[in-house]
Amino acid sequence: MRSVNQFFDFSSRQLKVLSILSVTAVIMGGYLLIKSYALPTDRSAPLPVFLGDADQEFTGLFQLDPNTAPADSLELLPGIGRVLADRIVIYRQYHRFEREVDITEVKGIGPKVYERLRPYLKVRR
Repeated sequence: MRSVNQFFDFSSRQLKVLSILSVTAVIMGGYLLIKSYALPTDRSAPLPVFLGDADQEFTGLFQLDPNTAPADSLELLPGIGRVLADRIVIYRQYHRFEREVDITEVKGIGPKVYERLRPYLKVRR
C-alpha cells in the first residue's frame, strides 16, 4: 500500500475504502462477464434442430400414461396444475383412458390444452 501512497496522499482509511471498491468492481465485472456468456441474446446464432424423418412423430422428453401416472407427475405436464391433476386421478378411478385424446373428457382439458399435452402422453394397453 505504501507504493500507492508514494504518488497520492491517501490516509489509511481512504486506502481501505479504495481496496474494497476495487475488489467489488472486480467481482461485479466477473459476474457480468459470466452472465453475458451464460444467457443467450437476440444476436445469438440459432441452432438447427433435426427431429429425424418426416414420418417420425415428435414426442416429449418424457411420456406419462394418464392411467397410471401419480398426480405429482401429472402436474409436470404443460397446462396441468394441481387441480387438473387431481381431476385426472379421480376420472381414471371410474374410467380408463383408451387413447390419448380421451383425456379431453376430464373437465378443464379442452382441445388447446390437449395439443400441448399430446407429445407427453402415451396410453399403454
